[in-house]
Amino acid sequence: MSAIFLLPGLLSLYFVIRGRIETAFLSVYLPALLLLPEGYALKFPHLPAISAAESALIPIGAVALYRLVRSGLPLLMDILVGLFIVSITASEVLRERVMNDGIFAALIAFISIFLAYAAGRTFIEPGLRLVTVRRFVILILLLGPMGLYEWRFGQSLYGLIGIRVFNLDTVRAFVQMRSGRGRMAVSFNDAEIAGIVFGMTAALNVWLVYVRKWRSTANPGKRLAWLEKYHIPGLLLLLCVYLTQSRGPLLAVGVGYLILQIPKFKSKKSATVVVAILIAVAGVAAYGYFSHYTNISDPGAVVNEQQGSALYRRQMNELYQPIVKQGGFLGWGVQSRPVLPGMFSIDNEFLLVHLAYGNSGYILFVLIAAESLRRLVVRSWRLQAPEDQAFAIVLLAAMTVFWISITTVWMGEQLPQIAFLLIGWSQSILPLSTGPAAAPELAVRSRFAFRRVFN
Repeated sequence: MSAIFLLPGLLSLYFVIRGRIETAFLSVYLPALLLLPEGYALKFPHLPAISAAESALIPIGAVALYRLVRSGLPLLMDILVGLFIVSITASEVLRERVMNDGIFAALIAFISIFLAYAAGRTFIEPGLRLVTVRRFVILILLLGPMGLYEWRFGQSLYGLIGIRVFNLDTVRAFVQMRSGRGRMAVSFNDAEIAGIVFGMTAALNVWLVYVRKWRSTANPGKRLAWLEKYHIPGLLLLLCVYLTQSRGPLLAVGVGYLILQIPKFKSKKSATVVVAILIAVAGVAAYGYFSHYTNISDPGAVVNEQQGSALYRRQMNELYQPIVKQGGFLGWGVQSRPVLPGMFSIDNEFLLVHLAYGNSGYILFVLIAAESLRRLVVRSWRLQAPEDQAFAIVLLAAMTVFWISITTVWMGEQLPQIAFLLIGWSQSILPLSTGPAAAPELAVRSRFAFRRVFN
């Protein structure tokens, strides 16, 4: 039965060969990425398990790599992401105890990080910007009913179907509970990761609000425009973040919505500086509060689950530092990393990267984070049209939600693909007026469709 998860890959390959790359991206890859869990995967003999989304990404990514090579001189981010993949490969192949495990991990990293980055970098701007944002919002909203079921009954429909129908052991039938209610995880199999994706999508949705309010040439559609008039999609997305009961994404969304106020000001540079100062002050205050809140010498003095979770993260960051230093330049590898008693879960992606991929991977990861934010700030200052400026700021808010949130959770499930798709997208923002607002169903078909894909 699990062979059905190869269907998105076959559909994607068919559309790519037919020259309908936009259809493959919008109507096959994005639904597979956002609506199907990473655990819905097919395991080939002597190969790593390939999820439905990854199988759909491979044909698209092949074309994206070709376009990226032909695009001329690489951007700084192209180099950083490429070096990050090289660093991951070196760490996995040289440091994993079982070399095959390392090779498989490096291959999945190449697909989920570099191919996703290349797709975002080459396919979306400017013609598919509107339809991609709209598709993101609609697909995520479709998860709402299943999320309410999880919140009410504490069971995952994705997990139940995966276990009973497809006999999978990569999904869970039950979701985490907090305060007597299930934590909404839906297709992301983890409440923290779901909260991050909901928060990033809520930021993207704000661009639709702006273009409707400004009566831009970018038309989100009659029905969606009516919903945006009453802020219904935005409120539902924020409700989804809340139902995950994930404190990290909730705090990150608060910071993101502060950034989203920048387009309302006449001087974007001045507004950006003011917002940056406010975020810095809030960050210092939050760090001070966190240090005081977790300054507990006796674990028995922990008063609730929230304080216990915060204390775990502080101890995790402190106790793993000597092990990180022992890992040196290339680290230990993801599966071969030492595990401290009671601390198998590394709830900080920066720490996990440092531990698994050493100083090389950690430095490159930090540089990727810094460059993704710097590039968007600069683009928001240089672009002329209000809708283009607002879109750069919207992506800045989405990336801020991501980078803040992964200090409290690992970058697992579909999150690497989603994050690096947006990182690639952020590097390629162009004025919306330079290209048509294309949709896959309106694309002109060429007689030599396969050749047109690579032009």
